[in-house]
Amino acid sequence: MRGTRAIAVGATLALAVAGCGASSAPEDDTRGSAPVTTTAGPGTPTAPSAPATPTSPTEPTPGNPDAGPAPEQRIPVREAVGQMIVTRYHGATPTKSVLTAIRSGRAGGVILFADNVPSSAVARKAVRRLVRAAEDGGRPRPLVLIDQEGGDVKRLRRLPPDVSAATIGASPSPEARARREGQKTGRALRRLGIDVDLAPVADVPRAPDSFLGTRAFSRSAEVVARAACGFAAGLQDEGVSAALKHFPGLGRAGGNTDFERIEIGASERAIRTDLGAYARCGADVDFVMLSSAAYPGLGIRRPAVLASRTYRLLAEQGFDGLTISDAFDTPAIVGQDRPAFQAVRAGLDVLLFTAGERPAQVAFSRLVADVRAGRLRRERVEDAARRIIDHKLRTAGR
Repeated sequence: MRGTRAIAVGATLALAVAGCGASSAPEDDTRGSAPVTTTAGPGTPTAPSAPATPTSPTEPTPGNPDAGPAPEQRIPVREAVGQMIVTRYHGATPTKSVLTAIRSGRAGGVILFADNVPSSAVARKAVRRLVRAAEDGGRPRPLVLIDQEGGDVKRLRRLPPDVSAATIGASPSPEARARREGQKTGRALRRLGIDVDLAPVADVPRAPDSFLGTRAFSRSAEVVARAACGFAAGLQDEGVSAALKHFPGLGRAGGNTDFERIEIGASERAIRTDLGAYARCGADVDFVMLSSAAYPGLGIRRPAVLASRTYRLLAEQGFDGLTISDAFDTPAIVGQDRPAFQAVRAGLDVLLFTAGERPAQVAFSRLVADVRAGRLRRERVEDAARRIIDHKLRTAGR
């Protein structure tokens, strides 16, 4: 575990005051409890202002040391849901609507793509504007995420990693080289104010026509585990959060879930052989990205991100960080019945929208309505929001 949560939870409560195991059996749709989290993102987040700082729930009530912990205060529903939303804008300048979403608390983060960051100077300026919008609204610092894997997936072309994952995996010392590349990447991203690198890929390519290409470290599960954990450790050495992906694995996929619905027909035993990275460093990594494929062998017959069984299997690996979806506005997800509702109920913490602003806005509104109508437990959303803010505050000085 990553230490106590008293300070971070206290700041979470200030936000409220301010207003701001797998099996082959059929899938159980009962909501699983989400993994406990703690971590992620450099830079100093601005703590929300409040008339007074509530007593930390881990401290005795003043004047009565035997009274026990004070109850946690409620977070407004819109604030809680907003922390779970990562949105996207197009072009080199954050749009007025995205800045408003950050300022008003309807989004807790932004993902950047190549069109958003044509240069380091542009990226730095964009991040400053996003952070300022959060400060103006009295919100926690937003998460700023990017895919900077190296090789084929590298949004900032002139920045590290300088080689692909496949090149790292083929080197004499994959773990050591991966850590060096992760450190270089972390330093470069931190200078721009980017909090989270959606890397490394922890999938083990087994399909002959695997879409992963040079994004995968190796066809050896052991090499993948060592290299992926090395890269993740390197990023986090430098204050940038890593995200192992795509749990429970896309190495056996014959296609890409970004473009089509995928079902992986491997057995539970086969799938578990490829989870070494999660078992090796799941207790230390900040994020895990969940797959949008289905895994009938695990009893997961719809996109894994929507199934509570996925989160239980991930917890078995020792992971206690934040869960994040893969792109939530792709064919693998679109067309599902209320996918955001299903994913959050199952245990998802962060919903990632990559196509544009509108899907994020729709998901925000529907989730708020689901909570207010009693379809989605308010405690589930508040728990995710607290852990996201805890994550932001914990990593402020890293």
